[in-house]
Amino acid sequence: MRILVTGGCGFIGSNFIKHMLDKYDYKIYNIDKLTLVSKANVVKTTDGKFLKIGYDIAKEYPDIAVDDWYIDIMTAKLIDPKRRTQFRVMALPNLYGDILTDEAAEFQGGVGTAGSANIGNKYAMFEAIHGSAPRMVDEGRAQYADPSSMVRAGAMMLRHIGFPDKGKHLEMALDITGQFEKKLTMTGRDDGANGREFCDYILETMNDPDLEKKWESYQ
Repeated sequence: MRILVTGGCGFIGSNFIKHMLDKYDYKIYNIDKLTLVSKANVVKTTDGKFLKIGYDIAKEYPDIAVDDWYIDIMTAKLIDPKRRTQFRVMALPNLYGDILTDEAAEFQGGVGTAGSANIGNKYAMFEAIHGSAPRMVDEGRAQYADPSSMVRAGAMMLRHIGFPDKGKHLEMALDITGQFEKKLTMTGRDDGANGREFCDYILETMNDPDLEKKWESYQ
């Protein structure tokens, strides 16, 4: 599941949705559904405009099914294991995106495991979705900071610059090590693995010739 956070409800937001659908080549990435998230039943002017623009853009992509949800019920449906598997890509304004990215990140291990991409027409920046853990540095625990956010952002960057297979394999290795197999656990303290050990675990998993088969066995 991917969450696209727009910068606004008008020209900027509409351009962003179109750009992301084209950039991620929805056919290659098997993106067959887009969910618009808003609170248009209450915030009628701005969210209502966002929703209208979203549906207008959808007409240009007949291969993609489009639906919409209100932000409050969407936060509830993400908790439902059966329902959340039906979402592929979400597009939503910044505030709602900040809420849902936190919630969605918890399903894969916490906010420290999610990557982020800021993609424009000319430049792109990839980063840990919620910062670089400066408090852990101040407390002398930098070596125990979970590297998963930065590694996942790196996987997103690989896809963006033309190496989709390498990005896919890195994401699979992250899923296996962080969500499923869990031979090592990051706790943020000395009772868990440190960053170097966990990165070695990711690399070992990524180099497994049966990586895809192992990943598929967990789905």
